[in-house]
Amino acid sequence: MLYILAFGSTHKALKAENVLKEAGLSFRLLPAPKVLSAYCDLVISVDDLSTPVETLKKGGAVPKAIYRKEGEEYVKV
Repeated sequence: MLYILAFGSTHKALKAENVLKEAGLSFRLLPAPKVLSAYCDLVISVDDLSTPVETLKKGGAVPKAIYRKEGEEYVKV
């Protein structure tokens, strides 16, 4: 399952990218889909939520919103 983490600003998304890189976790930094672009210009996608979200909390980069991709739609988790 694909999850999208939105952070509210590009700066926060880039901080989250650094936290996840330092932890050696798998993720992708992507332009925000049009329907989520109100949250920021960049989002992070992950296949699993537990480890990345816990790592981001410890690193001070908590997502503003989390979405699960279902087909072409994004459902808030």
